[in-house]
Amino acid sequence: MPNRHYSDFLTRVGGNIGLSYTGMTSDELSWLNSYFNSNNYTIWTSNTWSDVCPYGEARFAGNTLHYTNDISQTTYWTTTAATVTPNSLANPADGRTTACTLNETSANSTHGISQTAIFIPGATYNIFTYARPIGGRYLYVAVNDGATTHTCFFNLAAGTVGTSSNVNSAPTISQQANGFWMCLVNFTASTSAGSGSVSIQTSSDGSTLSYAGDSTKGAYLWGNVLQQTTFISPNTFLIPWAQEGEEEIESIFQIWLDNPLNAAYPRRQGYQIVKDGINLIATQGYNGSYYGASPSFVYPITNPVYIFYRKYPPTYVGSNYSDSATYSVGTTVLYTNPTTLVQDFYTCSTATTAGQSPVTNPGSWTLLPVYDTFFLFNCYKSYADWLRQDGQFDKAQAQDENAKLAQEAESFKVEREERNPLPMVVTTHGTTQARF
Repeated sequence: MPNRHYSDFLTRVGGNIGLSYTGMTSDELSWLNSYFNSNNYTIWTSNTWSDVCPYGEARFAGNTLHYTNDISQTTYWTTTAATVTPNSLANPADGRTTACTLNETSANSTHGISQTAIFIPGATYNIFTYARPIGGRYLYVAVNDGATTHTCFFNLAAGTVGTSSNVNSAPTISQQANGFWMCLVNFTASTSAGSGSVSIQTSSDGSTLSYAGDSTKGAYLWGNVLQQTTFISPNTFLIPWAQEGEEEIESIFQIWLDNPLNAAYPRRQGYQIVKDGINLIATQGYNGSYYGASPSFVYPITNPVYIFYRKYPPTYVGSNYSDSATYSVGTTVLYTNPTTLVQDFYTCSTATTAGQSPVTNPGSWTLLPVYDTFFLFNCYKSYADWLRQDGQFDKAQAQDENAKLAQEAESFKVEREERNPLPMVVTTHGTTQARF
């Protein structure tokens, strides 16, 4: 079924109480909102609901760049003679529409994006990106480590590697899903490396970088990753709970090296839960003698990895939207559609000016959905909370039972129909786990 609206909840519970939500006092609305958030959190975290538990989502570990998949984030990515459109094409790893479009402008210039980065002298790095050509353009990847520039051209039409400089071994290009190519360069930072930058540009012919651009040409880009591959510590393999540009993780259930939706027997990636996130366990470890001159850790983690997790529950709290106000990124408002009078919570995803509402500028706002899976439970449980605070304990107990039955009915779908339960894990001798 389609998801509900927050006003559906107010209408349902308000009808039970005997009040119209449009006539409730601010205190009454505040009480119901606190019940809604509390009960939504309770049921959200009680199972592996398909609505809020993405299965096989691609994530990158050990990336030192910001906003790997979203080059429209101008706080970190600098655009030169190009325009960027986020979320415009399905990415090649998990199929989510998270790849960006990079279109050239008509300026006689270089055309691309760049981001600053810090490099460790003498360390080796991988720089790679997933790219798909628009209008037959080539790709140019360049990394300046503060002293030396490491470069390579890639032919995105033929899938071949062009001219390169200051690289360790031959760069590679490999075919990916949805017409993408994964372009990878490995290099060693100079002994005087420090503050530098990463650049990804288009090229008209595989050698020319500055030219009059064409707005119909460019490239789709996703997964722009810089990894340090030597002289690193084990916590480099961390996937943070809150990763830039991704949904925040509430619980992690499984991690694979292969997309579990494509592989018959996906290989599992070992991991440990730590304070700051999920630390991947390397298949290789210490490289060098503990008593030698240059011990280090090598980087054996395959990227991306694919995770099965539960999103962190949002908080449905915010002031009423005002057409005269401006909103910054991350601000949550309660918006009433002026035509349908439907109410929902929205979070600002792009800073707005006055009058840019979720209806007039939908790209600037992200809806906080009220999932149908949780709807009946939340209505019954919130009504029970209302009755309890009013001293009607017997009636509250009856509504608690209705809420329990609603939750069990939805859990039955997960376990019997959707077949999405977690496997049982049995620890045998403290060192191994058996799964049933």
